[in-house]
Amino acid sequence: MTPIELHRANPAPADTSRYQVRPLDSGDYYHLQALEEQIWSGDASGKLCGYYLRLCTEMFSDWCFIAMDGDRPVGYVLNFPKGKVNYCATLAVHPDYQKTRVNYLLIRAMVRKLVVEQMEECRFLVEPDNHDARSVHAALGARVVAEVADYYHPGDRRLWSVINKDDMDRIRAKYARLQLVS
Repeated sequence: MTPIELHRANPAPADTSRYQVRPLDSGDYYHLQALEEQIWSGDASGKLCGYYLRLCTEMFSDWCFIAMDGDRPVGYVLNFPKGKVNYCATLAVHPDYQKTRVNYLLIRAMVRKLVVEQMEECRFLVEPDNHDARSVHAALGARVVAEVADYYHPGDRRLWSVINKDDMDRIRAKYARLQLVS
């Protein structure tokens, strides 16, 4: 078995738009670490550990996406597929960029991947009072299917939302109609 080869992040592809969204690679580990500190430093259950970040950059890099503003990392979305079900673990955007197109571009990259890979379901785990995330999930067709108590620690509550197969078929048809996928 060959060891994993680590390298620096690829430069953003040439494009005229301000923001670039691309799949992760090994060098993005450092970008993710920086974003974790900037976004989640005050939230004990939000900040991800180094092992988790390496899992994203080495094992699930084609399912996880990073948004860049030039050389500056400004957001990411982390996904984990299992069969034909995707688990969207985290979508995070630097506070300075939350009112920009970055959220939209990350979501579009994720949904395009779901469509291209013919996924049948997408699941989200979210805090009940995270209304911004819940509205994005609802706009994609997700419905809350369960509430889980004590998820990360005693007193922590999370909601599971799901985009089911019918909703994925609707999204797939829309992306084909808009020619966002072939």
